[in-house]
Amino acid sequence: MSERLMNEAQSILNQVASEHCGFSESAWFLDEMANAFHAENLKNEKPEIIVLGEDFHAELALAVCDHPRFLLGGSLETTHWSDALLPRDADPVSRSACGWLLNEHFQMGSDALIVLTLTNDNRRKLAGLLRSHGLRVLTVDLPPVYHTAASQRAWATEMYRAAKEMAAHCHTRLTARRLAQAILDVRKLRKGMQAFHKTVLKTPGCMSPALREIILESAWYAKDRKAWLEHLYRLTSQIAAWQTRYLINPDDRPWVMTAGSPIIFPNEKLPMLLEASGLFLADRIDGLSVQMNMPTPALQRFDTVQKILLRIAEVRMPKEVSGAWTVNEGLPTAVEGMLRRIPIDGIVYHVLKGQIEYDFELPRVEEIAAEYGVPVFRLETDYQQQDVEQLRIRMEAFSEMLRQRNSERMRIAQ
Repeated sequence: MSERLMNEAQSILNQVASEHCGFSESAWFLDEMANAFHAENLKNEKPEIIVLGEDFHAELALAVCDHPRFLLGGSLETTHWSDALLPRDADPVSRSACGWLLNEHFQMGSDALIVLTLTNDNRRKLAGLLRSHGLRVLTVDLPPVYHTAASQRAWATEMYRAAKEMAAHCHTRLTARRLAQAILDVRKLRKGMQAFHKTVLKTPGCMSPALREIILESAWYAKDRKAWLEHLYRLTSQIAAWQTRYLINPDDRPWVMTAGSPIIFPNEKLPMLLEASGLFLADRIDGLSVQMNMPTPALQRFDTVQKILLRIAEVRMPKEVSGAWTVNEGLPTAVEGMLRRIPIDGIVYHVLKGQIEYDFELPRVEEIAAEYGVPVFRLETDYQQQDVEQLRIRMEAFSEMLRQRNSERMRIAQ
């Protein structure tokens, strides 16, 4: 399976490799992603910490482990492997996680502590299944609400417990200094990511949205985060220099944003469908992309780990879009903020089959979008390719509708 997984990742990278204006630095990031999914590396990799999903703060893992392995999303090949292991109605992300961790081709989880936040029933079932196969799993309970002081203290207490158990597994000591340094390191990465994204949006035709998002996502797999950031700033400088050197034709594609289920490599099905349908993916709002804009808590001398965690809870919990919250204000607030900042023509609300918790937020997103005159298109799919043509037809109709709306607005304006 490791060879098939490598081929799946490489085929996506090959498709996006030529979809830019000749920026040499972009090849470095594609090589990083290729190495992360290389068959030999998968077989030899024995991480101490594996974080499943995108809703566990990276700084906590980095504070106790220099190179944790983040398994963020799904793959078609790993999902296929678990067909005989899980019921057909299991969500694709859980199926893919089993394919990553329970297959006999590479034993990535043999020495690892697997960290899993319990944001839904699928996660609870997944934790039990992994344990039944002899893997060590650390489950992290999130409070059902985030807007009370008691829930924020509960979050900080649970994260402290989890971080201490992770530190014990890695034979390290969890200190305020290590946690503060991890927070500062991630803040530097976020600043570079924000500068890159802002520069690319000035010229939508300089690279495909799929390539842009793969470059940003490669930060989770970087072995040397300092080198990754240096290459990102070089690439940003190359794009900025190209923008001043050439006359750029205006891009008339409708701009859309996605929300809902995260889009995570190598599952680039939706970004490529948007591109083929004549739409430009301006940005995303999901559990992975919001990490780029998370605020940094204030750090003070003589802080304790508990104080830092409580400050993280205060500034970040209201901004998270986790499906764990019974009332999720983070997602609609983020949607409204993006509609104010970026000229969005439409919203594609992405739901992976089985992740029904995202549908609970859809009516609120539609309500906010209606206030801005922005239509919402709900798309439910999985990692399979059988529905691509059907989805393309629907997406092209949505694209044509957005074009007609834009043409009518221009006619009225004139």
